[in-house]
Formats: sequence, structure tokens, C-alpha cells
Amino acid sequence: MASPPRKIFRNFSAVTSTIAFAIACAIGLQGCAASRASQQAAEAEAAAARSEQSAARAEAAATQALDAANKATEAANRATKAVEEATREINRVADHLEQMSKEREARTRSHRGSHAKPAKSA
Repeated sequence: MASPPRKIFRNFSAVTSTIAFAIACAIGLQGCAASRASQQAAEAEAAAARSEQSAARAEAAATQALDAANKATEAANRATKAVEEATREINRVADHLEQMSKEREARTRSHRGSHAKPAKSA
């Protein structure tokens, strides 16, 4: 009866080897998964850093655009004020010319009236 215990021992040895192999594979796969997760985490961190840099550049560009828009608005306001001043001056000159024309017309009428020949008396 010495052979049955050896057979069990051989099977036990094979089962133990299989279990040991499975554990080694699981540890190896876990190591690969951990390595892959670590690599993915590093890639995610790099992507986040690139996104942060892009956001900083976009914010700087937006600030520059806002400054340019403010300067353009100030220039437009100055131009509007200049146009308003020019319009007032044009209107003032037009009113003055109109007044001069009326005065000249009035002088011409009164001058013509003073030169009218008196009617002959019979």
C-alpha cells in the first residue's frame, strides 16, 4: 500500500505547483496592471499639465484681447467726441453764415428802398 500515498503526494505536488504558478501569474499580472495604471496616471498628469498650460495661454490671450478692446473703446469714444465737437462747430458756422446772409439781404432791401424815386407831383 505504499503506492497510493505516493500517488496522492504526486498529485498534491502537481496541485501545489499549479497553485504556485497561478499565484505567480496573478502577482505578475497585478504587477503589469500596477505598472500600466502607473503609466496611465503619469500620462494623465502630463495631460493635465498640458491642459493647465493651454488654459494659462488662453487666459493671457483673453487678457490681451480685453486690453485691446478697452483701448479700441477709448479710441472710439475720443473719435465720437471729436465728431460731436466738429458737428457743433459746423452748426455754429452755418448759423453764422445764415445770419450774415439775412443781414445782407436786409441791407440790400433797405438800400433799394432808399434809392426809390419819389413820385412826381402834378
